[in-house]
Amino acid sequence: MKKIFFILCACFFVFQSPGQGTFKISLGASITTSGGAYLVLDNMHIVNDGSLQQTAGAGFVKLVGAQNVNLSGSGTTILDQLLIAKNNPASINLQTNISVISKVNFDGGLLNLNNHVLNLESTGIFTGESEISRAHTTGSGYIQATGILNNPSSVNLGNLGAMITSTANLGTTVVRRGHEIQTGVSGSNNSIKRFFYIIPMNNLNLKAVLRFFYFDAELNSIPEPSLHQYKSVNNINWDFVGADARNPAANYVEKKSINKFERFTLAIATPPGITCPANITTNPNLNGCKASVSFAATATGVPAPTITYRIGNTVITSPHVFSKGTTTVTATASNGILPDATCSFTVTVVCGSPNSPITTVAPMEEQLGSDKLLISAWPNPSADQFAFVVKGSRSVPVTIKVMDVLGKVLSVRPNVRLNSTIYFGREYLPGIYFVQAIQGKRMVTLKLVKH
Repeated sequence: MKKIFFILCACFFVFQSPGQGTFKISLGASITTSGGAYLVLDNMHIVNDGSLQQTAGAGFVKLVGAQNVNLSGSGTTILDQLLIAKNNPASINLQTNISVISKVNFDGGLLNLNNHVLNLESTGIFTGESEISRAHTTGSGYIQATGILNNPSSVNLGNLGAMITSTANLGTTVVRRGHEIQTGVSGSNNSIKRFFYIIPMNNLNLKAVLRFFYFDAELNSIPEPSLHQYKSVNNINWDFVGADARNPAANYVEKKSINKFERFTLAIATPPGITCPANITTNPNLNGCKASVSFAATATGVPAPTITYRIGNTVITSPHVFSKGTTTVTATASNGILPDATCSFTVTVVCGSPNSPITTVAPMEEQLGSDKLLISAWPNPSADQFAFVVKGSRSVPVTIKVMDVLGKVLSVRPNVRLNSTIYFGREYLPGIYFVQAIQGKRMVTLKLVKH
């Protein structure tokens, strides 16, 4: 096959089209430059099916004009310097992978990576990026820079915006910057329109600092004061990293003491809040004047906080066995954002005869008639079941009926003997219930609370 070579030496070539033309390098053809030659394309697409390869200092490819253009083709494209000077908001759309070995300079217009890679290798850098002239994509494309990071101090490979400091030797390190939104980062929340995938040869015990830079145009409607770093090993499950410093004016979020690099992004995080249950008073339901009590506080915050319960310095879980008297429980909500949120409540176990009333709810006992038909239940409120006793002076059996707050009958027990204890309610959902004792024409009703 006959090869065609175009050699541009120390020249300034401007290709213009009255409409929108295409600068095409056919299969088998090659273009090389030397001596800092300029190749300026005004509103022209580039289709490289051959070879466009420059070496360091060999020249510039400058793209100008007000129209969107594509850079495509099946050939190899290695540029020394890519100068982007389009009229805003015109865009250069990558439809193939390219390498730039010295510099990509932004002086107007956007660079849409789409699903392709722009490789800066070990010598290339980004310069001049701004809110209105920058690289972006909604696809899977990324920019990649490579370097050796041994004991780095504020090193920003490729000037891509991931500034790394570490007392360790990371060795050869690859930094990839993408702009696809990361989903499900903090609960159902998504990330900003930027992530960094940092791949060092040594990735253990780094004690590193990552200063993560971004543009306002990438915020994805997330308030800057709530931005925190998150990381993932699989782009599915995300771990909260946090923020030790942030500067909305300089557009960065910094985190210290990072021991391992993975895929990092920024997403929303909010401080924890907590609400404790109301104070609980109950009768004993265990031997030794003790009660097993269930409880639950509610917490808010992103990421979802964990709740820890303590009596003094001792951590407890629900349900917990409480002794006679009043005990204070402290609940703490934590999600990595300081300060933690705390609240407290008390649990009081009232000991005595099973007929002792609980003063925090409706009276446990009701009496009707001179013959003293009497009913009682404990514990009330209850997190499990109720123990129920009917007492009276007549020997006539009693019917026990349990209803919910809407009056629906849940159970009926006929022929209950006086002074006997029955148990029910373990299967009931939390709520208010009413139990009736019916003896002939006499009826006594008691209110029960299940929590």
